[in-house]
Amino acid sequence: MKQYLISAYILFLFSFGNVFSQVTSEQIHYGASSLSMAASDIALPKSSWSVFVNAAGLIEQEGLTFVASSHSQFSQDYLSHSLFGVQFNNFKYGSFGISLENSSVDYIDNNLVTETAIGFHQGISLRADRNSSFSIGYGLKSYTIDYGASAGPSGDGSDGINLGSLNAFGLNVSFLGSLGKRIRVGAKALNINSPTLGNANLATRLPQRAQIGLAYSPYDLVWTTAALNKSVGHPTNFSSGFAYEVQQNMFLRAGMQTSPNRFSSGLEFYFKKISIAYGFITHPVLSLSHQLSIEVSR
Repeated sequence: MKQYLISAYILFLFSFGNVFSQVTSEQIHYGASSLSMAASDIALPKSSWSVFVNAAGLIEQEGLTFVASSHSQFSQDYLSHSLFGVQFNNFKYGSFGISLENSSVDYIDNNLVTETAIGFHQGISLRADRNSSFSIGYGLKSYTIDYGASAGPSGDGSDGINLGSLNAFGLNVSFLGSLGKRIRVGAKALNINSPTLGNANLATRLPQRAQIGLAYSPYDLVWTTAALNKSVGHPTNFSSGFAYEVQQNMFLRAGMQTSPNRFSSGLEFYFKKISIAYGFITHPVLSLSHQLSIEVSR
């Protein structure tokens, strides 16, 4: 188990210095629970949100789960981001998930740009015993960006010409390991195949990012997390958080990150097989970002 973890750490630490890209649009807060912890949950993904946070966590999925979330970034209605995911476990073939994301920018009822990502994900268990576990995951994503219409004579896009759309495919890899029931490590590399939109001088690389993190439970009902996130063109930021089961079926989460300095928090409530979560995150200049998520299990 130690050899697995050491090898994985070397691989992902190396990735921090070798991931190159131009970022056109990048999301790191997937679901209210992740946003509430400032995206420090790479080693502690909620099993129902593993397709978005860490595909290696799919092996912990039980049964069939549907998740959905929506938010307007920085409380701006024209900057919307929504997502939907389904996860299932097949005892014969393994653990799988399908994800759908949509981001758009609108102005005076005109759509300026729409980004869509559809992904297929799988988690594979390499080792599991009473004291440790190790799994890997991957995700294949199809990215589509629709540029809407040009400004046109009116200047607001209502009478412009269609600017067309572009497509690309990306590959993500991740790992998740645990020692006992209180220590977990996780990492993820996004778009390792360097996908691009467009050709020649107009080509734009899609976001490539590396994340690595730890999670520790000092005692029952509490988890603390820490993570490093690196996207080229942006400084490496550190994030940390905690999750606390206040009472049965109620969780409190909070987190912080650097570069820029932000604080986050949120609550989650369970009602039988349905959970509803809310989270927010601050920004040193812009308004709060709020996110609402729902999860249904069968």
